[in-house]
Amino acid sequence: MTKFILHGGFTRKDNELNRSFFEELVRDVPDGGQVLTVFFAAKDDDTTDTFNELREKIERAAPEKKLRVVMSTQERFLDELKDSGAVYMHGGSTNKLLSVLRAFPPLKPLIEGKTIAGSSAGAYAIAAYGASHSEDAMREGLALAPLRVVCHYESPDLPPAAAALAAVESSHPELELVYLHDCEWKVFNF
Repeated sequence: MTKFILHGGFTRKDNELNRSFFEELVRDVPDGGQVLTVFFAAKDDDTTDTFNELREKIERAAPEKKLRVVMSTQERFLDELKDSGAVYMHGGSTNKLLSVLRAFPPLKPLIEGKTIAGSSAGAYAIAAYGASHSEDAMREGLALAPLRVVCHYESPDLPPAAAALAAVESSHPELELVYLHDCEWKVFNF
C-alpha cells in the first residue's frame, strides 16, 4: 500500500498546517532513510534556496531521526526514487512537472509502499484529474492515486480557473473529489 499526502499549496509558509504536513511526510521513514525532494515543476532553474529551506523543515519534523534529504535530478530520478522512503513533489508549473514525469516509465510500480507527497502541482501530478489555474480546462494527472483534486481552493492568491473547477466537479464522479485550501493537506492510502 502506498501513502499519498496531497497538499493544497504554499508549503513554504511557516504555520502549523505545514509543520504537521512535513511531520506526516517523514512519519514512516526509518532512521537513516532517504527523503527525495522533486523540484521539476519549478519555474526558476535555481532551486537551491528552496531546497535548503525545505530540507530544514523536513529535518525539524523528525528531530529524533537522521534523515538523508536529497534534491532529485532528472538524470538520476529513477535510482533516487528506488532509494527513497518518501518523496515530496514541490509545486510550480503543473504542465512542466507532468511533461518531465511522463518521460519516465510508469511510476506506479516504483512507488509501492512509499510515502508520496505532492503540493499543488505535485498533488495534481499524483491525482487522476485536477483543476487548472491558468486554463479553463481540467488537467489529467498521472493517476498514481484515483482522485480528483482542486488545490488552492477558495484561495485569494491562486484560485483555480472557474471553468476548470466546474469541469473537475462534473466529471468522473466515480473518483473521490478532494478540495484543498492553501496549506491544507489530506492523507490517502491505496
